Amino acid sequence: MVLKADRSLFGRIIVIGQSRKIDVRELLQYSLGPLPWSLATTEGFPRKTNLAALATPLQKDVPLADGLPQNSAAIIDGMSLVQKLSVGGGQTTFAMVASSLLTKVLHEGSQTNRIDVVFDIYRDMSIKNAERTMRGEVAGVQLSYISSTQLVKQWRNFLSEVKNKTSLIKFFSREWREEDCMRRLKGKTLFVTAESECWKITKKGSENVAELTSNQEEADTRLLLHAKHAAQEGYEAVAVISEDADVFVLLLNFSSIINTRLYMKCGSRMRTRLVDIKGAVQRTGREICEALIGLHSFTGCDSVSAFAGKGNLGALKILKTNEGVRRAFQELGQSWTVSEDLYTLLEKLTCSMYIPVGNTTSHVNDARYKLFCAKNGELESHQLPPCQDSLRKHILRANYQAAYLEANPDIPSPDGMGWTTQTSTDAASTELVINWMDGQPAPSAVLELLVCKCKKTCKLPSCVCMNSGLKCTDLCSLNDSTNQPAQDDSSNIIDNEADEYDDDDF
Repeated sequence: MVLKADRSLFGRIIVIGQSRKIDVRELLQYSLGPLPWSLATTEGFPRKTNLAALATPLQKDVPLADGLPQNSAAIIDGMSLVQKLSVGGGQTTFAMVASSLLTKVLHEGSQTNRIDVVFDIYRDMSIKNAERTMRGEVAGVQLSYISSTQLVKQWRNFLSEVKNKTSLIKFFSREWREEDCMRRLKGKTLFVTAESECWKITKKGSENVAELTSNQEEADTRLLLHAKHAAQEGYEAVAVISEDADVFVLLLNFSSIINTRLYMKCGSRMRTRLVDIKGAVQRTGREICEALIGLHSFTGCDSVSAFAGKGNLGALKILKTNEGVRRAFQELGQSWTVSEDLYTLLEKLTCSMYIPVGNTTSHVNDARYKLFCAKNGELESHQLPPCQDSLRKHILRANYQAAYLEANPDIPSPDGMGWTTQTSTDAASTELVINWMDGQPAPSAVLELLVCKCKKTCKLPSCVCMNSGLKCTDLCSLNDSTNQPAQDDSSNIIDNEADEYDDDDF
């Protein structure tokens, strides 16, 4: 749902534009709102889609493995296990937490003799933190150093502070290198990451592993580096243990560089599955798999917004039948800059997502006008594709998200890549936020009659909106004007596709 205020705003812009003799086609070249509603919620957050919907058809009819050979490796997303820990009671120490997590790790890797626990790296300036910043989430109390005997207080609140996660990961790495923990490994080899470092731990001792040193921020991509390392060390099979659809897409795309049997273990506690990744690639086709990261980034992932009501299955169907679209998604992320040819291809694809084949156009602003006319103007602004200005910003974000998979990639700042930096509300730090568009939300001739510039309060006769008998909108100067309409809570919008696939415990 989009706020009623937005529905009113969208209609008002059209009416005012026509009264100023501005052509509707020209009007629709603007976002016609403070945010592109096809990509953003009314709270200013990226729209979400059902990520598992993309994985489900790609797993269809793929054989499942019954088990793993003994000479196998398990690669685990460490923070995913941490989030599942149940910690409470007020008498739990951090040493107990580390022991409980190690128990879970050994259980997950019970069929293998090598276990890798891979954690994220948490940075202040990160696209992963951009949405948290926008939501204004309150952080917990920060602990710069954690000791074994220290009591855990308010576990969930503790995990809400990013710097605490970094301290906790370092603590796990130290604690598991203590003699008591090493004895629990018996014949298994444990690898654990802590920021850029990686430690190899056995019952005999521990050592730093230089070849697994990495500044990769996301565990999703770093998991693959560990899988490749295990394959190079001669393990017969590698099982990546994750419930994340992003990881499945990455495994399909990069399976060719992991020269061993490769599986993804997923599902619920009562029903786990070992999906044969190379079997899925063979069934789907190598060319399509190599385009999946681009498709996933463009149609909606953790850090990049989805298109309202469109999801990713429609784009996947186009990808399977259109060689040009496959090339476009294969190219996305190959460079930190986006060529004009790639912009053009992705703009044309966006039009195809909104307008049926045979009646489409190559220009998204024309597609907005066609849809508006086809519906006789009776549609909400989020039902239109984003205008060209907002779409180009979206493509920049998708390209940045898709652009790296190296041990130590030289990653440029996301500032200018569809994000921008701004000073925090307390002026104590710089924050990264989404840059939705460069241009104005509507023509100047419309904005003059649409918004008020009241400084302290909206009141007659100075308020333009009240003089016209209108409610204030998000475009007005005051965000807390008493003349604004009541708002709905739409901060967690997920646009679920209506498709034939179910989220099969992925």
